[in-house]
Amino acid sequence: GIAQVAQLKFEGLVIDTSARIVYVDGQKTELSPKEYDLLLYLAETANIALTREKILNSVWGYDFFGDDRTLDTHVKLLRGSLGPYRRFIVTIRGVGYRFEA
Repeated sequence: GIAQVAQLKFEGLVIDTSARIVYVDGQKTELSPKEYDLLLYLAETANIALTREKILNSVWGYDFFGDDRTLDTHVKLLRGSLGPYRRFIVTIRGVGYRFEA
């Protein structure tokens, strides 16, 4: 049979997981590998409040030695790339982030 194209779709935001391509209203968006990993992780755990630690562990790995600024910087970059869908990434003050679509 024909292989299923794995896509996560939230309104006009489409994540093609097989090709690792993200579309914003039909336009291909250039994301860094980490931005993509971050978006995919957030989208796959939609509507769940995630601590910074959990996101760093899941996206960067347990052996990552950095700080919260790394995550915040990537979230900022990612929001910049998502255009109108930046609103999907909600900041939970003192905790972390939640993908809310």
